[in-house]
Amino acid sequence: MDYIREATWQAYSRYYPSSPLCSDDEITLWSCSVGKRQYALCSSRVVTHAQGYMQYRASKTGNAVFTYPAIKRPPSGAFTYSSYANGNASVEFANNGYRYSLVDPLRSESSIIVEAPSGKTTGIACGGNQTLQVNYTMRLMFDAGIWDR
Repeated sequence: MDYIREATWQAYSRYYPSSPLCSDDEITLWSCSVGKRQYALCSSRVVTHAQGYMQYRASKTGNAVFTYPAIKRPPSGAFTYSSYANGNASVEFANNGYRYSLVDPLRSESSIIVEAPSGKTTGIACGGNQTLQVNYTMRLMFDAGIWDR
């Protein structure tokens, strides 16, 4: 865990692709593009229990259709991050009865899983990302207090 706590933006910035949904001063922690739809988990470069933010954003044809949470705030209580022994990682959140999972398997394609209040589950295939396993991502999740261990 020490190598994760010592991870810096400067050392790991090259691993993060940009997303049109995240601004230049933000980190694109996870992204997905499917047809005319874009999805991203955007973050300030420093996140703790008391400062910084993470936001999930979705757009259709370039227009924002969903932002969670609606205001930029520290992610504690809004998101849960999980890292598994097999290298997989995920970020989860709930909004208006819907449960969202941004799934980032180490050895296969990433996806978004949405479970409706009715129990119906929808999966969106996203291709490879592998950014939820990057040491700096894990440091942000740990510092923010959202790492579910």
